[in-house]
Amino acid sequence: MKRSPSNAVRVFAAGLVLVSAAGVSLTAEAPPPQSFTFTVNRAVPDGDVSGLADTQTLPAGPAPIQSIAVTLQLSPLGEGGFLGDLYATLTRLADGYVVLLNRSGRSPERPFGYSDGVPVQITLSDAAPADIHHYRLTLLGDETAPLTSPLTGLWQPDGRAVDPLLVLGTHPRTAMLASFSGSDLEGLWTLFVADVSGGGEFRLDAWGMEVTFIPEPDCGLLLWLGLGGLAWQQARRRANAAARGT
Repeated sequence: MKRSPSNAVRVFAAGLVLVSAAGVSLTAEAPPPQSFTFTVNRAVPDGDVSGLADTQTLPAGPAPIQSIAVTLQLSPLGEGGFLGDLYATLTRLADGYVVLLNRSGRSPERPFGYSDGVPVQITLSDAAPADIHHYRLTLLGDETAPLTSPLTGLWQPDGRAVDPLLVLGTHPRTAMLASFSGSDLEGLWTLFVADVSGGGEFRLDAWGMEVTFIPEPDCGLLLWLGLGGLAWQQARRRANAAARGT
């Protein structure tokens, strides 16, 4: 036997019709993304795990964070260094941690990682198509072939939360940018870069973030949900009253 809709469902649907007829959107509105760029222009200490830290204070955002993309700009100094020497993280005081770089190319066959000493102008995003740890393989199809031009483009962060003196490409990737999802933008954000093996230097020219925010329901959606909630409460009260009458 086909059951007819309950009163709560009827009222909920009626609220939807009324709101829609009034021309009010029922979709969630996403605040516009916000971008930040920080100029540093400081050398990363060579062969020093204490590295270089740049801390920035960011303002409150319009909503919790949905996703972040990080830009990195590095230049080789003098004869240049090895990109395979570099270890970089981004942290937010109180929560959130991502490993952006962790000795790209390091493997049992290449204990010092990739030897490229080229400029770096990259964007790191969880949604990118390829892992930065294996950029030679992605770009050249060969782990042994050196780059002859700057490293650019969109890449996934390394994500391997492993001691940079021990990390391998086979380690699991557990420290991605998704760790910031749901966090507030406001607070102290620290970019850390270390050159963990001696020989050649890089300069951290600049870094930045593009932040997208979780969409927030507009007034129409809230009204619709409110009507549904009211209808549900009324239906429950009538059902309880009927039960007591029996």
